[in-house]
Amino acid sequence: MDHPLARVVDRIDPDARYRVADLAELLGLARSSTQTLAISGWFPGSEWERVPDAAGRRRVWTGAALIAAADTDPPALDHDRYAPSTLWRLGCGCDDCLAWHNRDSLTRRRAAADAAFPEQRRRQVLELVAAGDVANIPEAAVQAGVTAGQVYGYARRDDDFRAALEEAAVALCVGGDGCGTHRGWRLGCRGTACRRAHRPIG
Repeated sequence: MDHPLARVVDRIDPDARYRVADLAELLGLARSSTQTLAISGWFPGSEWERVPDAAGRRRVWTGAALIAAADTDPPALDHDRYAPSTLWRLGCGCDDCLAWHNRDSLTRRRAAADAAFPEQRRRQVLELVAAGDVANIPEAAVQAGVTAGQVYGYARRDDDFRAALEEAAVALCVGGDGCGTHRGWRLGCRGTACRRAHRPIG
């Protein structure tokens, strides 16, 4: 495995001095994790400096020392000592770290999707559908300033919203003998019964 510093070596100033907080920011890691890595020998070539106005001291690296460290083989990753989030950012691609990454990515994508379809717009979609002011749910989505994919995607993830959308969409029924059948859907009815006959949400 390449040293994690190798990915950011072009951002290291050989004449600058770096402390743990600087390394943490450079690598995108928590300061505590970076401190543990430093103690474990991940960043050789450190020096000690006194902390101003304090009795303690702290590690400091020259940029040149970090550039040299980037060209070395890092110590083995200790999965009992570090969290999967830290291990993944250090370059570990084992099953456990990959599983963490996939869960984290999914959570981030869903959070971004939910932020793009906030409560105010969800309520607007439901009101448009329930009032019968639109012919179908995608039309309500457009009027609310979102996409049909965002509406249906949220409905698949949120049981309460899905139930509310099902209830509101009853108002889209155009009536007639075909209501609640595939034939009703083919004829253009987008009420709850016909849509369920065609394809349920979720």
